[in-house]
Amino acid sequence: MKDENIKLLIKNEYENGVGVTELSKKYKVSANTINSWKKREKWQKKVAPKGNAPNSKKCTKNKTGANDKEMQIKKDIFNNVPREEITEKHGIKKTKYYDIKKSVRQIQIEQSEKVLNEIATKKYNNAVERLKRIIEEKEKLETRILETTDKEEMSMIKQKLELLKEFEKDIKVNARVISDYRQAELEEQLVNNELSRSALEIQKERLEIEKTKIKNNDDKDSEKEREMIELLKNITEKVGKDE
Repeated sequence: MKDENIKLLIKNEYENGVGVTELSKKYKVSANTINSWKKREKWQKKVAPKGNAPNSKKCTKNKTGANDKEMQIKKDIFNNVPREEITEKHGIKKTKYYDIKKSVRQIQIEQSEKVLNEIATKKYNNAVERLKRIIEEKEKLETRILETTDKEEMSMIKQKLELLKEFEKDIKVNARVISDYRQAELEEQLVNNELSRSALEIQKERLEIEKTKIKNNDDKDSEKEREMIELLKNITEKVGKDE
């Protein structure tokens, strides 16, 4: 191949980013010759040199700096620092803030789900069935109260009712923990999706109504239990007098 053709090929590759050293090895032309051609004919690169990539140490430093900044933003979000303060402090836009906040919330959700799943697996995975059995057992005991006049049996029934009441309370309290967690998750989801405040309030009102219903049911159960205990007490006193 003629020297002039080689020079044209070298020029073309050089202008498209290939380095002098690489071209010298490829075409077996000294680096000094290529540099003299380059200088004399004023070759200009169209793209960054292939062998002249950005400094890896500088890239690592920049990447580390970006990671440190995002980590600090996540810490601020975890610490409930106001959004305006975070965006101003770190010089980020709202969209970037919400992207990072979404990832933080996901971490929180995963942690909460892990805890709740452990609770459910160990103790509350059959909560509905357990409550049903407790109610059935309470009904049986209430029927026995009305049918017996034996003082020892009444005392035993009273103890069982109190024990069942504690079991029932324990299950319902932990059910409410899950309910509160789901409410918090819903609120955060609505905020992250930037839904309207009215939609958020409607959902919150619905949740409050459901909570009120649960509370009212609990109050009714408690009233019924008090009536049964009072009835048991009166019957016990009557039996004592008859003796």
